[in-house]
Amino acid sequence: GYDTLAISPLKQVSCMIRFRSKAIEKLLEDRKPHITLSTYQHITKAIDKGAEGMDAYVLSNICRDLECLPNDIVEYV
Repeated sequence: GYDTLAISPLKQVSCMIRFRSKAIEKLLEDRKPHITLSTYQHITKAIDKGAEGMDAYVLSNICRDLECLPNDIVEYV
């Protein structure tokens, strides 16, 4: 006879991304003298929306303005 091969469905790995709030607060404070008010507002608005669903362009701009790397301001949980 034939052996039965049991195929188990792959478990979907759910990975959430979130902002490192304390790190961002510090970076914002350090960079405040060097960025415009509108840039500051854009950053805080993006952060208020949360990191889930944020596109790479927004993340790239935040990193440029805060002079940091993505890993400095977001974490996977």
